[in-house]
Amino acid sequence: MANAIGKYAAKKLLRKQMDRYKTKEVGGDKDPYFAMVKNPRNGKMKKVKKQIPDYIPEHDAKILAKMRSRAYKLDMCLFNFMGIRFGWSSVIGLIPAFGDVIDALLAFLLFLRCRKVECGLGNGLELYMMINIIVDFGIGLVPFIGDLGDAAFKANTRNLRLLEERLDKVYKPKAQQQAEASMRPEDRPQPATVYEDFSDEDNDMKGPPPAYDGSGGVRVPQPARVRSERERRDEPPAPKRSGTGGRGWLNGGSKRERERDVEMGEVDAPARSGTRGSRR
Repeated sequence: MANAIGKYAAKKLLRKQMDRYKTKEVGGDKDPYFAMVKNPRNGKMKKVKKQIPDYIPEHDAKILAKMRSRAYKLDMCLFNFMGIRFGWSSVIGLIPAFGDVIDALLAFLLFLRCRKVECGLGNGLELYMMINIIVDFGIGLVPFIGDLGDAAFKANTRNLRLLEERLDKVYKPKAQQQAEASMRPEDRPQPATVYEDFSDEDNDMKGPPPAYDGSGGVRVPQPARVRSERERRDEPPAPKRSGTGGRGWLNGGSKRERERDVEMGEVDAPARSGTRGSRR
C-alpha cells in the first residue's frame, strides 16, 4: 500500500511540473518530461507525457521524479535559441567568475541525489556522471561561446538518462526487456518511462458519457409531469382509514396510495358538492 502511495505521489509531482511546461516544444530524445512518439492511427508523430513505470520501487521513483524536475528546470525550462533549449543553468553561467562554479555545484548536488537510489549506481556509472559534470564546467569557462556549448551539452539531462537506464536495467521485468530488444530502436520506449497521452487527462476530467437512444442520438430527458389545477380540484379525496388513521405498513398502506381493488368492492367515493350540511 505504501509503495503504491509513493508512486502515486511521484506521478503527481511530475504532472504538476508538466502542466507548467506542456506548451513548450519537446527538447529532443532526452527531454525529462515529454517525448514524440508515432501515432498508431495515422503514423504521424505526436507529443506525449513521460510517466514513471510501476515496476520502479517507491524510494527510487521519488528520486527519479525529483531528478526529472531539477534537470528540466536547469537545462530546458526557459526558451529556445538557435535550436537549443535553455534553462536556469545557462542563465547562472552568465554570472562572471562565480556563475560556472555555482552551475557545477548544482550539477554535483543532483549527482549526490542520484547516488541515493537503493539499487546503487556502481563505480563505473558514478565516474561517467562526474565526467559529464567536469566537461560541462570546462565548456562553460569559455566566454559566451562556452555558455552556448554548456546549454547544448546539458550535463544534468545526460546524468538523468544514465540514471533512467540504470533503473531499467535493475527493475524492468526480463520478459519486457526481451520484448523491447526485438523492437526497432525508434519504436522502443525511452528508459524508465511509460507514455501518457494528453487526451487521457482530458477524458478523466469529463463526466459520465451521455445516454443514447435507439437511433444513435443523445436521449434528452423528458420534463416531469405536473398536474394542472383542474386535475387537482376534480380528484376525489382519499378515503379515511379506521384505526390509528395512519397509512403506514401496519395499516395495509404505504407512503404511496394503494390502488383500489374493484373486485373486492373498493370503489372511489363520489365527489361531494354543496355545503357540508346539505344532503341529496
